[in-house]
Amino acid sequence: MEKTAIEKAAIEKTEKAAITRSVSGDSYAKLIIDRLSVELNRSVILDDLTLQVKEHEFLSLLGPSGCGKSTLLKSIGGIVPVKSGAIRLDGELINDKPSYRRGTVIVFQDMRLFPNMSVAENVAYPLRIKGIKKSDRLGKAEEYLEHVQLSGLGNRRISQLSGGQQQRVALARALAAEPKLLLLDEPFSSLDENLRGDMRQLVKKLHREFGMTTVMVTHDRQEALSMADRVAIMFSGKIVQTGTPEMILSSPADERVSGYFGGNRYVHGIVKGGVFTALDGSGQSWCVSLEDGEYDLMIRAEVLSSGTDS
Repeated sequence: MEKTAIEKAAIEKTEKAAITRSVSGDSYAKLIIDRLSVELNRSVILDDLTLQVKEHEFLSLLGPSGCGKSTLLKSIGGIVPVKSGAIRLDGELINDKPSYRRGTVIVFQDMRLFPNMSVAENVAYPLRIKGIKKSDRLGKAEEYLEHVQLSGLGNRRISQLSGGQQQRVALARALAAEPKLLLLDEPFSSLDENLRGDMRQLVKKLHREFGMTTVMVTHDRQEALSMADRVAIMFSGKIVQTGTPEMILSSPADERVSGYFGGNRYVHGIVKGGVFTALDGSGQSWCVSLEDGEYDLMIRAEVLSSGTDS
């Protein structure tokens, strides 16, 4: 029997709810990327990539230059078209949605502020697009400027601000858009180290205060590990490991991840009777909880520097 329109709508709603319940138990997957592939100029940039981000989570995309981090962010934001796979936000497939209808906002490292507008007008621009009258949107802009610690600077021109202040304006404008998903593309890379530290603290504070879901691209290991709830490590267009900062550091998925953080060494050897013996001629051995067989043992940097066996 053919289903009625109401029944079809109910099934679609149920399927959408089911697909967003993932990541860990019943936690809500705000963003689901399923087997995403992207090609640019006939080169594969993203290759069958899968990722999930929980609601209110701060996730850092970390990896070497050229691994596809920024391309992934731009694909989520609708700037770069995808070849295959699915991007779902709040359970809705958004592959073919234009960027301005996705509910995502990207903050780039070059800020992309409007030099012909005042600070307040820059912040209020998303509200202008929504048709909110000028007095109301400028009033809201001042509130957002207060959140980024720029109270009283609304009438200034962008050229009158420092680089750190301009970055705060870009953040305030992103907040004014009330995005479902905030995307940060190496937003602090042009700032000096002191300003970077201040901006990291501010972004984390805003993330908590506004209950946002945030994905940040960075190649700065310290930045990713100190700011993120979870880190996704990328190499050559693929995500090779996701986990908490502690998990990434203590249990790297492979030699690439371990080597990216530096200092660790791998030794090939054999396990027999609960003892791992190196086959490099050094005669080193360690007690392990592994079945008999050949393994590559990772020796952590702190063990190497202390000279102890563990």
